[in-house]
Amino acid sequence: MGEREGRIMEPNTHKAFTSGMLLPELVSVRGLAALWILFAHTTVMVLPHAYPHAIEYSRIVVDLFFILSGFVLAHMYDPAWKEGRFRYAPFLIRRLARLWPLHLATTLGAAGLLLGARMIGRDLDVPHTFGNFLLTNGLLHSVWLTDGLVWNWPSWSVSAEWIAYMMIPLYFLAADRVRGTATRIVVSLALFAVASFASHAFLDENLVSLTFDGGAARLVPSFFAGILLRRIFDDVPALSAMTRPVYALTLAGPIAVCCALVALNAPYDALWPPMLVLVVGLAARATWSAPGLLRRPTLIWLGDLSYSIYMTHGLVIMTLFKFANWSGFSATLSGRLVTGVAVVVATLLVSMATYAWIEKPGRGLFMNGVEALQRAVARSRRAVG
Repeated sequence: MGEREGRIMEPNTHKAFTSGMLLPELVSVRGLAALWILFAHTTVMVLPHAYPHAIEYSRIVVDLFFILSGFVLAHMYDPAWKEGRFRYAPFLIRRLARLWPLHLATTLGAAGLLLGARMIGRDLDVPHTFGNFLLTNGLLHSVWLTDGLVWNWPSWSVSAEWIAYMMIPLYFLAADRVRGTATRIVVSLALFAVASFASHAFLDENLVSLTFDGGAARLVPSFFAGILLRRIFDDVPALSAMTRPVYALTLAGPIAVCCALVALNAPYDALWPPMLVLVVGLAARATWSAPGLLRRPTLIWLGDLSYSIYMTHGLVIMTLFKFANWSGFSATLSGRLVTGVAVVVATLLVSMATYAWIEKPGRGLFMNGVEALQRAVARSRRAVG
């Protein structure tokens, strides 16, 4: 009886929510979100003319990524910013080392697929041009400069993230001027509402539908909301003592609301506010000392793979479904189902390989290259001096 009571009480043992502490629930959810995107895009290919309209709402998952990104960066860098220790150039170098090696590899992979298709007398029927190749690898393919989703098409969001990183001092300065929990919530919702209205009025699109045609603008309210949410944790210690029922509500509530909105055929943008509640609940769970479902090693591992899953799944889908189309295998539903299962399995295998052989070592190689360049510049300056 005593052991059972200990297990029941354990989730109520909390630690302080401090900057830089591990946020395992956010890591796991990032992996589940990447998997959701993989399933959604695969479903569209398996049922090209009959997929459930609810699948279209999966686009909100990318905005969840953007909120998480703002939250995590504030979690890591807010103390340095507030204490005047933040260094812009090292920050950008670290973020570029995180993003660019795998981005470059997948873009080159897309180029290899294009050349391979042309060698066998086929084409990929997408606007792959050398100009778009340069814009893509310059991380500028989310600001109306390309003529479509080009090369590795999911990577438009990487461009949006990079542009946000370049503007991070502006985000932090703006966040400094928004104080108080209620004000931060109102500003987050108001900024999204204004951005959503502008997207509908001037682009005739839901904000969460923008990709190459304004994805960088789509990111702004989500990224900024993530920063403000993280600062709320500093002002509201009660969030660090969230009870089991409240935690369950912060997870089940947003999911239930989103399901209801989908059933009502609401605009895609309507699913954005529940994402804020979801992130708050998941982040607050980090203060619990007890283990939980989202702390299982498999889900943490999936979260570590999330960037590789996201960046490779488009290439795997394009490769397998193009071959299925060319061979006639996709002419039947059963053939497309088999191809869809193969896509999921292949994406996980490919992402494991790219994570181990490109993403992780790529960060180190990039940083080593930057350090070598800095040493060379320093030597040349001393020689000139």
